[in-house]
Amino acid sequence: MEINDYAEKNRAAWNEAAPYHQEHRKIDLHAAVKAADFNVLGEVEMQALEKIGLRGKNIAHLCCNNGVELISMLKLGAAHGTGFDISDAFIDEARKLAETGGVNCDFVRTNVLEIPETYDGTFDLVAFTIGALTWIADLPRLFAISRRLLNPGGHLFVYEMHPVLNLFAEPGEPGYDPNDELKIVYPYFNDQPWVSTDGLDYIGGTAYEGKVSIGFAHSLSDILSAVIGSGFILTGFKEYSYDISLAFARLEKYQKIPMCYLLTARAGD
Repeated sequence: MEINDYAEKNRAAWNEAAPYHQEHRKIDLHAAVKAADFNVLGEVEMQALEKIGLRGKNIAHLCCNNGVELISMLKLGAAHGTGFDISDAFIDEARKLAETGGVNCDFVRTNVLEIPETYDGTFDLVAFTIGALTWIADLPRLFAISRRLLNPGGHLFVYEMHPVLNLFAEPGEPGYDPNDELKIVYPYFNDQPWVSTDGLDYIGGTAYEGKVSIGFAHSLSDILSAVIGSGFILTGFKEYSYDISLAFARLEKYQKIPMCYLLTARAGD
């Protein structure tokens, strides 16, 4: 199966999931984005972005979903933003939210591995946030594109689920043990894609037989090697013991494993 086949299957799966997300959100986003102080970013993200500096910057958010994180960055002083995502439905929602919120950003429906060269060298910051990298088969290609998008001295920002979480089974999966939730079920080094039809409603937890979705279990060395190999200079890396995924909150109470990380880097010369 070619990379584009993976992407198109995921496109259909996320389009299918969008109405479930919209139905089960606890807040009315179309009302919330009107506020001048609208912000869905967490404290750790805020601190890192403040260190990089948002004011006056042009931002690319890859795998942007419905755009609320990018809209938040615009509300915090960024000059312009462009969000890229595979899903038609989420890009449509993002455009409507941006218009309602009165922010200066665009949204592009595309496979992020196919962002055209017309965007090269036009951004000050490329951002990835929660749950993006697992859907991308080719990390070296992804971060090479990210580097290409940045102007000289531009920054990369990655706030993601930790690859260690791929070791543990979720409730309902073979191997899951409610009496030993930290039992290692899956291999850390896993070159086989995750193939599922369980549906992608992580907002409401709706159980439905969904279209096929395909994810990838990248190791931390895969991620770091792809970033460094694409011409980035690491400026920060830190792991955290709290859950940002909405899928592994049950493991947070043990405080024994890394659950997310924040990586920042600068485009090299």
